[in-house]
Formats: sequence, structure tokens, C-alpha cells
Amino acid sequence: SLSTTRDMMHHTPQEQQSVQTPKQQESLASHFNLYPSVEKLSETTETGTRDQDSDAVVTEVKSHFDKCQQLLSSISISLGSYDKEYVDGQKGKLEESEQLLQQRKELIEEYKKSAEEILKKEP
Repeated sequence: SLSTTRDMMHHTPQEQQSVQTPKQQESLASHFNLYPSVEKLSETTETGTRDQDSDAVVTEVKSHFDKCQQLLSSISISLGSYDKEYVDGQKGKLEESEQLLQQRKELIEEYKKSAEEILKKEP
């Protein structure tokens, strides 16, 4: 129970950091709303003539896609580093548990030997 409480205390700050407010989520979602830009692009290309306006819209859509790609890359990187930290943490806990288990086995073995010694000495 004590180790569970310690684990909960250990994970709480990380979990609080990853929780985003609805406003933050909304602003992230707005980066992926490409529909207005694509709609504008389709309207400018319907005429079939290439002019400054259509070039500007193409540039706008391209920069929007680039922003989306950067955002997705940064999310992917941060998730990757979080996963690595989590896995490393779990690996450390596993190794610690294995060491404790080994110590317990050794103590039980010593207890068993001392109990056997006492039993041999009794008449």
C-alpha cells in the first residue's frame, strides 16, 4: 500500500502536465482545420487561370500543411520521450523488485538454516 501511494505521488505531476485545458485543445484542433483554405483554393482554381490570388492561396495551404506537420512531429517526439521515460521507470522498478525478492529469498534461507540448527540442538 505504501509503494502504491508512492507510485501515485510519483506519477501525478507528469499526468497533470499532459492534461490540456479545452482552450489548448481547441487551438491545437484549429491548426488541423484545413477546410477553409482548401475551399478557398478550389474557388480560385475553378476559373482555370493562374494569378497572384491563386498562388497566394496555394502558399497559404502549403504553410498550413507545414504547420500541421511540425505540430504532429512535435507531438510524436514528446510522446516518444514520455514512453521512453515511462518504460525506463518501469524497468527500474522491476529491477528494484527483483533485488528485494532476491534479498527476501536469502533471508528466508538463512532463517530456515538457523531454525534447523535450533531443532538439531534440542533434545
